[in-house]
Amino acid sequence: METSELTLFSAMCESFCTAVEKARAEAMSLTDMYVQVKYDEQLFSVFDDTENILVQSVIDGLDEWRDSSGERSDAVIIAFLRKVLSHEDVNLALHSLDIIPPFSVVLVDNEMEPVADLITLDDENIYLHDDFWEKMDKELDDFFEQLMSDTK
Repeated sequence: METSELTLFSAMCESFCTAVEKARAEAMSLTDMYVQVKYDEQLFSVFDDTENILVQSVIDGLDEWRDSSGERSDAVIIAFLRKVLSHEDVNLALHSLDIIPPFSVVLVDNEMEPVADLITLDDENIYLHDDFWEKMDKELDDFFEQLMSDTK
């Protein structure tokens, strides 16, 4: 990671940990957490499941966040947020919450409409992200092609 990404990464990790600490201090039982990124205002917000702000941080450089082509991309920020959520400190903090399974952290837009499910915690079920199905589809297509080539 380059320096600006590392700064953004650590600021988001700190924001998630602060949000979890606030939820724990208020003895909340959560079913979801919502994350909102406002690029132009450089705001990174984490909400509880009733859409009350747990933490709102101004993160310098957020307005410059782009993918490699220079465009803002939901896919890029989703992948980045998933990396933040898988960081050891954030993961431990999330698991220390009093949650009602299945608990999800969801990226939302400015109108609080869901954009992507970033992580789901549930001891009873296993949740697979969309890329799993894409990889599985490709593997099955490759297998079918190989199988059919043997019959020619």
